[in-house]
Amino acid sequence: MSLYANARGGRLPLAFNAFSVVSLLIIIGLPVLSVILFAIFPHFNEGSFRAPFSNLYPQLSDPALIDATFNSIRLATCVTLLSIAVAVVLAYVRNKMSVTAGRFWDVMLLVPFLIPPYIASMAWIQMFQFNGVWYRWTGVDFSAFLFSFSGVVFVMTMHLFPLVYFSASNALRVIGQRYSDVARVYGAGRLDLACRILLPLMMPTLLASGLIVFVLSVEEFGTPDILGSRFGFEVMVTAIEEKLTDWPIDLPGASVLSLILIAIAVSAYLLQLVVNRKYAASLDAQTIISAANSSRGACLVAHLLFTLVAVFAVILPLFSIVAASLMRTVSHGLNWNNLTLSAYADLFTSGNGAVEAIYTSLGLAAMTALIAAVLGLLVAFTLIRLKPRGKSVLDVLSLMPNAVPAMALSVGLILTWNQQYLPVTPYNTIMILLLAYVCLMLPYPIRMITSALRQQPFSLDESAAIYGADILHIVRRVLLPLMVPIMVASGCIVFAISTRELVASLMLAPAGTETVATYVFNQFDQGSVSAGMAMSLVVILVSGALIALGQGIVKRYTP
Repeated sequence: MSLYANARGGRLPLAFNAFSVVSLLIIIGLPVLSVILFAIFPHFNEGSFRAPFSNLYPQLSDPALIDATFNSIRLATCVTLLSIAVAVVLAYVRNKMSVTAGRFWDVMLLVPFLIPPYIASMAWIQMFQFNGVWYRWTGVDFSAFLFSFSGVVFVMTMHLFPLVYFSASNALRVIGQRYSDVARVYGAGRLDLACRILLPLMMPTLLASGLIVFVLSVEEFGTPDILGSRFGFEVMVTAIEEKLTDWPIDLPGASVLSLILIAIAVSAYLLQLVVNRKYAASLDAQTIISAANSSRGACLVAHLLFTLVAVFAVILPLFSIVAASLMRTVSHGLNWNNLTLSAYADLFTSGNGAVEAIYTSLGLAAMTALIAAVLGLLVAFTLIRLKPRGKSVLDVLSLMPNAVPAMALSVGLILTWNQQYLPVTPYNTIMILLLAYVCLMLPYPIRMITSALRQQPFSLDESAAIYGADILHIVRRVLLPLMVPIMVASGCIVFAISTRELVASLMLAPAGTETVATYVFNQFDQGSVSAGMAMSLVVILVSGALIALGQGIVKRYTP
């Protein structure tokens, strides 16, 4: 470590740090700062600091804002609690299964991650709305439930509970069987075992993953907008979108709401970090992994539980997407005479907007993946290896993209770059989308490359230095070849997720520019359900293949 310790005050580490800080300031720092300044100084876009805080009281006392904030917190709380409940039950019974059966269900429950929430919401509407697929089959109308607060909670839970499930399942696997066996020796029943042994040991994991679900629920736009708008349910993100799209445009109001949204998300994210660092359970290295020793009846019940959840989380949404994409007209229902592949053929026919949307999304995703991977390597190398003086600023900036919601970032980018005094601005060009995408996707390469770089011993760097290599040579000839597979893997994941990003695309896309996400959203809004669902299925398949490729590369090249 002396190689980098001796160089920390040198020009190269400081240059790396300065470039990283400036890059992150432009990408994330300025948008967040703009939200704060506009919320405090409503005339800031005029270059004036007059009447500070004059906009806060009218906005904070607005009943609509209070209702939207309360609805967001209520929705996020209910989704989090229900996700934890579903995940804990499934994780417990999964740990009693055989290895093969458990892996099958693990793969099955990865599928909800591949279906963007706005697409899943559209699929649920096609399935359970009045005169939808389910109604035509059974005559039972579930539209009253779907278009209600409970329906929104249910749909969001089916998308987010796997986050808690995988964390809880891993925690139970680490805890093992030994603690349970000892408790049984001393007469503990199943309830005592669950409440006094397993749950306390799992609590840090449940809190940490639950807080992530809470943040994702607070910042979710697609499901509350698509389902909630049907019964007048408004949350903070939909209120912000309304302030920016309905005339007259209310930038100060949008900035205040965005500031509240950022405060909630950052608070939950910081609390999650505290839980991870302070309350992690420490177990013996000799913990024994649970064996599948349950009776046939218990195994059958476990498989039935997983099947029931998989039907609602995976099978019904996917079936609805495929069925809707194949129907010639939705009103004629699902029958052989109404099935066609024309929606898929139209996707690749020039002149209907789909091809242009695909090209735009692919180009943006490719540039985002490249920039995010390179910037992620630079930030990770600076923080892990160089550790220059003043790195705390870079530390904070590198964590911010994890916590800033996409809607708040979009507002911040509008407030930052839509200013008359700027000689050059990316606003109203494709570059503003690229800025937003890079910011939203940065956490993936930073997290993956940082983790991989920590696993590389410092002796590699020291050995190269002994043979006369300077820092640049070490980076180019030693570390970069080791990190390229991880950069490619993170790039695949970034590419896949970028192609389906909705909020930033909806809020920032220049006039006449459509991405895949806005194409799907607009087609559904205009009643062209088949075209939207056909594009949705293509997005799910492509993103799934790319994410699987990225994960495969990580497993192949990570020790």
